[in-house]
Amino acid sequence: MQSIEVEELNPKLSRFRTMFKAAVEKQKPWRRNAKTDYKFYFGDQWDESDRQALRKQKRPAITINRVRPFINLISGYQRINRYEPDFKPRTAKDLDLCKVRKGVTKYIMDSCKFNKQESRYFMDGTIGGLGWAEVSYEFDYHAMDGKVCIKRRSPFDIYIDPESREPDLSDAEYVIDAKWVSKNDLIRTYPEFKEDIETFTQLRDQDEDLDNEELEPVWYDAKKKKCRLITVWYKDYKQKTYYAVGGQIVTKENLIPGMIPTQTFRVPQTEIRCYVMLGDVELEDIPSPYKHGRFPFVPYYAYYIGEEGEEPAGIVRDLQDVQREHNKRRSQFLHLINTMANRGWFLRKGQPQAKKQLETAGSTPGVVIEYEQDPPKQFDTTQVPAAFAQFDNQASEDFREISGINEAMLGQEMAAGISGKAIELRQRQAVTQVAGLFDNLRETKEMILHLLWGSQGAPGLIPQYYTEEKTFRILGDNGQEEFVTVNQQQVVGYDWLGNAIHQTLNDLSVGEFDVVISEAPATPTQRIAQYYGLLELLKLMPPNVQMLFADMVIEASDFDNKEELKQRLQAALQPQAPPQQLPPGQGGGPPPGQPGQPGIVPQGVAAQAMQAAL
Repeated sequence: MQSIEVEELNPKLSRFRTMFKAAVEKQKPWRRNAKTDYKFYFGDQWDESDRQALRKQKRPAITINRVRPFINLISGYQRINRYEPDFKPRTAKDLDLCKVRKGVTKYIMDSCKFNKQESRYFMDGTIGGLGWAEVSYEFDYHAMDGKVCIKRRSPFDIYIDPESREPDLSDAEYVIDAKWVSKNDLIRTYPEFKEDIETFTQLRDQDEDLDNEELEPVWYDAKKKKCRLITVWYKDYKQKTYYAVGGQIVTKENLIPGMIPTQTFRVPQTEIRCYVMLGDVELEDIPSPYKHGRFPFVPYYAYYIGEEGEEPAGIVRDLQDVQREHNKRRSQFLHLINTMANRGWFLRKGQPQAKKQLETAGSTPGVVIEYEQDPPKQFDTTQVPAAFAQFDNQASEDFREISGINEAMLGQEMAAGISGKAIELRQRQAVTQVAGLFDNLRETKEMILHLLWGSQGAPGLIPQYYTEEKTFRILGDNGQEEFVTVNQQQVVGYDWLGNAIHQTLNDLSVGEFDVVISEAPATPTQRIAQYYGLLELLKLMPPNVQMLFADMVIEASDFDNKEELKQRLQAALQPQAPPQQLPPGQGGGPPPGQPGQPGIVPQGVAAQAMQAAL
């Protein structure tokens, strides 16, 4: 069980241990800085050495957390401006299938609470610079059914190939998932390795400094009694042979006896495999359970380009020095205020009673001290430097300039006389400065959608696992909930032997489409803005033209029962057939076309309703 023996007995295990240590070494600087970022967000913003120095001087060390409001504002903006996935057909026959895919995607994302998971890894990115999402398929043996899951993963659990530069991991040779688990959980998962697992933990318990790592243990945490389960998702390269037969390209499995290939050639193939180990114990080495040919992890970078030596960073990284300066200055300011209350006294020697009274109650308001000789004289009043207020204003300006969040976006009061249009422009300016954060978030969402649906010849999790007939609740074009059945078998005819010919309706594994992210956020705030924009546009149109867009106004609104409203409006706009006219003298009314003709709804009624809305 010693590591030296592993080098000789299992070269593959030695290889993956080396890969993991290289990834750990590469991420050490980022992990150190990211931990500090998280501390600043949660209010732990003082170095222990500075805190101890102030404590010895009997000075306060206060914390006024200016970082958290900025991060919470960015997070709140993301939560109310979410972007919906969409599917664009490549052929006309794929239009209906794209609508089904959009509905199924929305259903799956709702079932795994994707909005919450997205906000969590977005917060990880804005704080520490890097967030992770895992896209997997989990099977419930109690219900005997499984589902696709999208979860936020701790950024401190994922390690990537040190040579990787691309944000989409396309150039990464491996991604490592390193989770802390208990010994009992490991034994339940791998009962055949019970003896090896117990031996591993016993060795580590005997020598707590076996790893001697700067930040945290690599293989075992003796304090928490947790093991590091290492799962390496890596690329394996093989050669696959193809044959040219009669103008077709086939594999060896598709060769029919008697076929004579005219040409044989080999093509390199990339396969994703999964290697699991516990320290120096190899647990399994299997092909990836997913057919999309990608790693099941998706990163979210806040600020990252991919150059050599660069590490991901978030908003907090640039605010740390400003926050430290702000805390120290406020602590000094509080110290001055505290010392002003008891500035000290000048007292002639030989007055022990007066000295004792001044020491105990000299700064107490309304105190009365008797003295027999020269009266005591107080030290000169220490004035608070006026520069303190200037520094405080400068710090607030530094926070806004560095973060890109101005007072308009913070909702703070601006100078009097500024128009609403100017405030809106200031808010847009702030949004422009942080637009890169949300552009990267959209890219992360696109990568998640590719894992869900895959590509031609490499199906994603949905077409791979959702192969049986299943009914989903989706949102239809009219905004109403509908139910659609996928992979439904339907008899379309019979062959000459009388066997039924089946056709699969809403087959999730066929069709060609492009995955895109909508440009307009599908949130109530954005919908209301678009609704009022439509009303402003209609105001420029004549009343008779406005009526042509009445149904669009209702559709763009968030009214309850808007389908019923549209139906009533259409009924009011459609002229009804006049009743049969009776001859004069038998109760007949005016001839058709004359004023007062019954059965015709005046156009002015609907027009007045539209004008009221405008």
